Amino acid sequence: MSKEQLKFNDLPRIMDWIKDPSNAGHLFIVEQTIKSVKAEQFKVGTKVKFGKARGQWREGVVAKLGPKKAVVDVYGQKWRVPYDLMEVRSE
Repeated sequence: MSKEQLKFNDLPRIMDWIKDPSNAGHLFIVEQTIKSVKAEQFKVGTKVKFGKARGQWREGVVAKLGPKKAVVDVYGQKWRVPYDLMEVRSE
């Protein structure tokens, strides 16, 4: 694919770019950036919910932050939860 600018809504070209093995390094950087931005929204004391889209959702409070996972207190039980499975709880 040429170095031409990709447009936001040009999904077929974006998918081709993602599938191109020469872009693996760029994809890794994008993935790590997204993960770090996701993790930055959580602080100790943040009320969160977590789970899988088609599974059971649990609600709790962030008790501790780690590099890849947070410890979430759910009514006294401690859960180690990856940041990408958590959302800030809106009340």
